[in-house]
Amino acid sequence: MNKTGTPLVSVRDVSYSYGYESVLSGIDLDIYANDYLAIIGPNGGGKTTLLKLILGLLKPASGKVTWSPGASRKQIGYVPQFATFERGFPLRVRDVVMMGRLDGSLLYQKVTKEDQQLTEQIIDHMGLSALSDKPVSELSGGQLQRVMIARALVCDPDILFLDEPIASIDTDSRFRLSASLAELNRKIPIVVITHDITAFASDVEHIACVNRTLFYHGDAELASGCLDEAYGCPV
Repeated sequence: MNKTGTPLVSVRDVSYSYGYESVLSGIDLDIYANDYLAIIGPNGGGKTTLLKLILGLLKPASGKVTWSPGASRKQIGYVPQFATFERGFPLRVRDVVMMGRLDGSLLYQKVTKEDQQLTEQIIDHMGLSALSDKPVSELSGGQLQRVMIARALVCDPDILFLDEPIASIDTDSRFRLSASLAELNRKIPIVVITHDITAFASDVEHIACVNRTLFYHGDAELASGCLDEAYGCPV
């Protein structure tokens, strides 16, 4: 895919600091319709902070994040690095996925027939039908990650963001998950934050290499020297 047309999201000269410590400096980045962008870099390099700035969870110290008129932060799917609920809580897979249909504005929000139908469709699409009545406490890491993606997708997002989705799962689950994401990318743009590009290398359209500043942003073929510079060691 060529980087043409109006970006869905534009990041321009964005910087951010935690107290007196600079985390990101002068970041320029674009995300396009149908894009599959991998943001890579070493641990502590600011990848998650950049994602939170794009999502509006943090405010830039300088610079600007702009969403196109056709896109909205309200219509996004977001899968954080760590599950945002206690795994020991007695919830079934179906319950967790359906949580993505609830907007949190009401203490007791009524679940509609449409909510139930969409939940079942997404569960089936993510290959979770056999697990739908299983407690999440009994899931493997790969299964739980697919459940979290299903929860993000059930709200019918315009774009999907994932933060380190393969960090705690085995090799077989990694490639199964990457295949699911490649299929989803036929419908919506995907942005994945990762320090290990291996599982996504054959599918991503663009790469942004970040370590406090932006070392590269372009097609998914980059010279090893760029990685060496960003990581501060041979890669």
